[in-house]
Amino acid sequence: MQNTPSRTTLPSLMFFGDASSKDKKFMVAGGFAVNSRRIREVEARIASLRELGGIQSEFHWSAYRGGDRREAYERLVDYAFELIEAKHAALHVIVTKFEGYDHKAKAGENKDTSVNRMYFQLCLHRIARFYGKQTTIHVRLDVGNDADDVCGMRNEVCAKAYKQHKTRPNCIRTLETMNSKSAGLIQMADVIVGAIAAKQNNVQHTSPKGDLADHVLKRSGLSTWGRSTPMNARFLTVWHFEGRPPQPYP
Repeated sequence: MQNTPSRTTLPSLMFFGDASSKDKKFMVAGGFAVNSRRIREVEARIASLRELGGIQSEFHWSAYRGGDRREAYERLVDYAFELIEAKHAALHVIVTKFEGYDHKAKAGENKDTSVNRMYFQLCLHRIARFYGKQTTIHVRLDVGNDADDVCGMRNEVCAKAYKQHKTRPNCIRTLETMNSKSAGLIQMADVIVGAIAAKQNNVQHTSPKGDLADHVLKRSGLSTWGRSTPMNARFLTVWHFEGRPPQPYP
């Protein structure tokens, strides 16, 4: 057990995120914010659910086919929302329309660049804004080109958070990618974000994915993923981002 933080030691929080559906009409990115003291407990529970489903590698939305693994995936979803309901974790999601936008309008840019921009927004206006005054923050995003750019912009996120949201200086201490195989919380984010993206894009699954996406929405307590949650929401937030940030990152 960790010692109780002293006056000069701030509590630590981690955010584990992933993104989905950059090639569809709507892209969705999001993840879970968890007090660092709970990480080991949560990771152990997710590992036990993998064992329940006989899952040798990791939970992954794209790999879900139901069958013998259905119970494990549904229990993973249940556990995610149990954490939220108990205020032991928070789920923060950003949704933006990718269809109809020229992601290559500027030389060297593509859809991955646009996903990085949305991660920047999420880190600045949700993670830093909500937690940057009281905690030190460590962000872990699933490995990929869609997260590489933002991981090199920690200083920019912190500077804007300090200016716009009056956070502590350098509130995000680390902003890095992490292989989802090493992080059950990224796997949990992958499944939840994938399900949200499927519903938001009105994907008509004939496979068990459709049932799992319905289960995620039902457990959330929301009627739809199609609109933003109220501004005072904190433990389950959905933000429909409209437009695109100016060049360079805001």
